[in-house]
Amino acid sequence: MIKQNHSGFLMKTNHIYGTPSEQEVIRYTEKLAQIFRLDKQNAEVYSALSGENRALKKQLEDYYSQYNALEKRVKRLERDVESLESELEDLDECVDRETVVDLIHEIVPSLIGKKGKGFSYLYKPSKESDSVERIAIRKSEDIPYKQ
Repeated sequence: MIKQNHSGFLMKTNHIYGTPSEQEVIRYTEKLAQIFRLDKQNAEVYSALSGENRALKKQLEDYYSQYNALEKRVKRLERDVESLESELEDLDECVDRETVVDLIHEIVPSLIGKKGKGFSYLYKPSKESDSVERIAIRKSEDIPYKQ
């Protein structure tokens, strides 16, 4: 005959006395011990995994916070770039590049001439770009040759 005991397990009972045999009790006791050991192992594993999970969750929150801060910074920089591009477009409309290059050609030699009188400068504008090639020529009479 099979009956359910107080812990919910089905147990085979001795027909004559109505109680389980000694071997059955030992076998069920061993099963219970095994189940409790597994429960203990499961609890230990669960505890360890929960700790890892909390640590990873905290790390994820930190990364998310850093991501948000960087995202705000990028948006701010993008707005700054747009503003600077707009200002540059406005300046390009107001200023003629050729005029600016001509002014630089006039101003730079006078500034350089104040620093060193022993040099003369020749400027060659480049046709490919707005850059200017500067060639310094030292006057030979200003620097005596020493041996």
